[in-house]
Amino acid sequence: VFIISEITAPTLWIKHLVIKDSKMNSSNIRNSEKVHSCDQERQSALEEARQNPREGIVIPECAPGGLYKPVQCHQSTGYCWCVLVDTGRPLPGTSTRYETPVCESDARSKSTEIDDPFKDRELPGCPEGKKVEFITSLLDALTTDMVQAINSAAPTGGGRFSEPDPSHTLEERVVHWYFSQLDNNSSNDINKRELKPFKRYVKKKAKPKKCARRFTDYCDLNKDKSISLQELKGCLGVSKEGG
Repeated sequence: VFIISEITAPTLWIKHLVIKDSKMNSSNIRNSEKVHSCDQERQSALEEARQNPREGIVIPECAPGGLYKPVQCHQSTGYCWCVLVDTGRPLPGTSTRYETPVCESDARSKSTEIDDPFKDRELPGCPEGKKVEFITSLLDALTTDMVQAINSAAPTGGGRFSEPDPSHTLEERVVHWYFSQLDNNSSNDINKRELKPFKRYVKKKAKPKKCARRFTDYCDLNKDKSISLQELKGCLGVSKEGG
């Protein structure tokens, strides 16, 4: 359980999204309608808020038919943001504080699968279903590390933590954060030497192990022996926000 104290809205989604994604990934596609139901999620959030009143849980606001209202707010911090009405996913760049953002009333997650070069890309020794499981576990580990790092960063000397871009989803923030950890010389790509800690991390933190072996090659889409931010986003499956 992440302890979240004075952190801005997007981080409040961390708990929310990590729990939600693990639910969604553990169910198969046929069940995904059920998981997406706002009413169900509202029930479990209310239940959780009852058990942990101090945690500041985000309680989704629902529309008829299991959909989400286009504007969602976090009462205790005054942040609001727009979401996709069918999945409740926060929309990048819409977060406001103490005012209601202007949201489309019917934004849905339909066009998210456009030309993702990693969609059908093969990860040797790692069949499709395992690949999803592997990338999910890698992102989970990175998210946990980022939250811990943010929570333990000294408020004054935490130079590594510039204020996150509010237009970024949780996953994008995680990838940007990790990329800046790896990119020691700030060259905007992870060169051969900087890839070593990445390889070690992947081997240590993500399962199944056999998927880790060729993962850095898998990320290196243009085979130039270094990994750009776009490539890292792509191979971790978070470049779907049209970037």
